[in-house]
Amino acid sequence: MEINFCIRVENERAADVLDAVRAVEDEGFGGVSFSDELMDLSMGGGWSHDPWTLMAVAAAVTEQITIGSMVFNVANRDAGTTAVAAATLQEIAGGRLWMGLGAGTNDGEVYSRDQMAFGRRPAPPAERRASVRAYIAELHRIWAHDHFLQPEPVPPLFFGAFGPLAAKLAGRHADGIAAAVDGYGDAAPGIEQLVDIARGARADAGRAGDVRIIAHTGPDDDASDPEWRAGSAGYDRLEALGAERLVLFIPPRVEAVRAAARYLPRTV
Repeated sequence: MEINFCIRVENERAADVLDAVRAVEDEGFGGVSFSDELMDLSMGGGWSHDPWTLMAVAAAVTEQITIGSMVFNVANRDAGTTAVAAATLQEIAGGRLWMGLGAGTNDGEVYSRDQMAFGRRPAPPAERRASVRAYIAELHRIWAHDHFLQPEPVPPLFFGAFGPLAAKLAGRHADGIAAAVDGYGDAAPGIEQLVDIARGARADAGRAGDVRIIAHTGPDDDASDPEWRAGSAGYDRLEALGAERLVLFIPPRVEAVRAAARYLPRTV
């Protein structure tokens, strides 16, 4: 299991973000990812960056680490445009891209503020899940089309799931699930329950192979949490589950990456 970082970029300069990306590779960690918040969604307000632009530049300035989205909202970009962008990014990255995608959030919740600012009112949950199913199918259709750039390899798709219905979608339609270790939100199920649901849904759909697993700590937690220091029992828990990477959240500071390198393992 690799240790990865999701770099927080709200109200930060791109140059600092890329310095942190280089530090992640220099320190021997497994990869970086970026969220798809197009404005600062904290109550303080502010701005943010486009994750696809950051992923492309991060891929261009590194050679070994994986590059991912944690996770992008399918409402922000149509599937065809995303398919071509991902194929281009996969070429830049030399095959290091993975894609986390999500269904967005409910109307009126804090994570819908960027959508509302663009004049997009989030659809009800069932409609959003249906849009994800169609989105994944369209990505694969474009990637198999002779007249569009085909990614080599096709990037794995991880669906961000906080609840049982999303976990079922991950198992039936995506390559894997991205889930918070201890749940996110009041009474949210932990990762073991969500992975069990996803695995059951995959089996029920007659799909071969296992569900791939990305564990993350949640955007409000920090990589400095003592729970993830080398030797922590939390790693045994995730390894037993079969997680391929743990994503920790970190600010875009070289010194923060260097500090994390003193107490975090690189792989488990």
